[in-house]
Amino acid sequence: MIQINNLSIARGSKPILTNAELTLFPGEKVGLIGHNGAGKSSFLSALLGELHIDQGSIDLPKVWRLSWIDQEVTANHLSVIDFALEGDRALHEVRQKIHAVEESGDMEQLGHLYEELENLDGYTAEARVATILHGLGFKTEDLQRKVGEFSGGWKMRLNLAKVLGSRADLILLDEPTNHLDIEAVVWLEQWIKQVNSTVILVSHDRDFLDEVCTHTVHLNNVKLTKYTGGYSAFERAFAERADQVSQANKKASGEMEKLQKFVDRFKAKASKAKQAQSRVKRLEKIKLIETLQVEPHVAIPFMEPHKSPDPLVVLNRSDCGYQGATPILKSISLELRPGDRIGLLGANGNGKTTLVKTLVGELEMLGGERVEGKGLVYGYFAQDQIESLDMNATPLQHMSRLERQISEQKAREFLARYHFRDDKVRQLVGSFSGGEKSRLALALLAYKRPNLLLLDEPTNHLDIATRQALASSLLEFEGALVMVSHDRHLLESITDRFWRVHQGAVTEFDGDLDDYAELLRKETNAENRNNKQSAPAAKTANAAPIAAPIDRNGLSQRLKHLNNLVKKLEKQIDTDKPKLAKLDDVLASCDYSNPDAAKKAAEQHQERGKIATALEKAENDLLEAMVEIESLEETLGA
Repeated sequence: MIQINNLSIARGSKPILTNAELTLFPGEKVGLIGHNGAGKSSFLSALLGELHIDQGSIDLPKVWRLSWIDQEVTANHLSVIDFALEGDRALHEVRQKIHAVEESGDMEQLGHLYEELENLDGYTAEARVATILHGLGFKTEDLQRKVGEFSGGWKMRLNLAKVLGSRADLILLDEPTNHLDIEAVVWLEQWIKQVNSTVILVSHDRDFLDEVCTHTVHLNNVKLTKYTGGYSAFERAFAERADQVSQANKKASGEMEKLQKFVDRFKAKASKAKQAQSRVKRLEKIKLIETLQVEPHVAIPFMEPHKSPDPLVVLNRSDCGYQGATPILKSISLELRPGDRIGLLGANGNGKTTLVKTLVGELEMLGGERVEGKGLVYGYFAQDQIESLDMNATPLQHMSRLERQISEQKAREFLARYHFRDDKVRQLVGSFSGGEKSRLALALLAYKRPNLLLLDEPTNHLDIATRQALASSLLEFEGALVMVSHDRHLLESITDRFWRVHQGAVTEFDGDLDDYAELLRKETNAENRNNKQSAPAAKTANAAPIAAPIDRNGLSQRLKHLNNLVKKLEKQIDTDKPKLAKLDDVLASCDYSNPDAAKKAAEQHQERGKIATALEKAENDLLEAMVEIESLEETLGA
């Protein structure tokens, strides 16, 4: 387990943690939360040993392998599959040794290395990593492409794939969903829930945190506090605790006030001196509980839009895409009207951004027509919107470029609504955080008073509090809205219809995001079944023209053995699943503040890990046995 004792760390003169305590058990999925600037990334750096510890200790099992997301990709010459395989450091080292020994011809050493390769599941590594890459949105034909051919967002997915394929004991993920679409987020949720590794992740996606986290650690007031459950459970518990602290402090303050009045009144009187001294001692013993720091409220208001035409924009049998290339969307017919609040669904690469750019007229159509209503004023927030800001200009200068005659007072008053005040309005944008840049970009967009908002991933740099502020403002926005976002909480909060952009078409999706997640799971399962069914056909295509004679007796014996194995494995699975569920219930309700309970929980976590490992192996063995049985039955029936 991970044991943090009396930990104090700082960034320069700013304290990040002071005398912090925390215990994490193997297999826990932990969401690390706290307001922007609290020090979440610094804490992860301390876990990795990259940040100096001023006091205390971080104790990790010495045999544990750690994996984390790199912020840069430098191996542009490697293929996608080879780059992702490098995440499994032990496997990568063995493969390098094998390559070196093969050239030297030392067959004895080569035999040992191949045995080590088998122990590391090296022969199934490519299939395992390919599954991860597919889950993150890479196609089969992408696996042999060079890393350098991909954009920055897809390279970040590659870094994530490298971590997920590492088979590490402790995985650290800092904003893993930022460059993912909903499809990849849904897949990642299932992967994290099923993996045996301990996972610590930083995310501002509350639905994601709710789905994957068994526990939440709040970095607040330079302390670490552990809660059971995801973000919503933390939010409820934190609110209750904050109320309890407030009530306790109110009661303590009242008592202190009464004691102080007594002391002030009677301390000079000899007859009351003893009682006054007694109350002074009581005053010294009363301590107020440290107030819980609540995340600051940040507003992102949208002004009342200009009068809206009806319809706003119409596409009629439009082909959408880029000049000189095959259309991404074909023969699209749709219209946007005042009051529409539409969320776009679909995997990256299917054309969501292409559709948005076509709607605003940024992309010329390849066919068909686009009709724009008279008086249309659109506000477009692109995925790379913050990069369009002038990093060498101030917020005031950005405002003057929007309106040449604007007074400094008017510009200051407007920017103050978005928490750009005092010296901040004269600070260069290049020195702002990602969240501040996004907030400024949204403010500049809102100043145009659009009657149609088109937002393409507006939350990538926003923390949970600011996302909630954005959602509240968009709910009050009176114009039409089209949004692309992997933040399901935001989509569900502010949209009332979904369009699915898929396979060159745009269609109405009749359902909510839970229905969409279920549809994705069904489509993935169907695709996997098709792949398995096509595998025997591929083997047949590569077979020799003349088949070898079939050993029917040997195959029958093998089939009998496999059927017995299936019964045994099914019995084991039926036994282990209830055990695992029972242990999960017990651990979820454990009071970790009780030393005896925490000690027992540690033993139960070890037991759970053994059962989970055995169960996963049994399920994999069962699947392999059933696939082989199906193949044998086809062969014997031939």
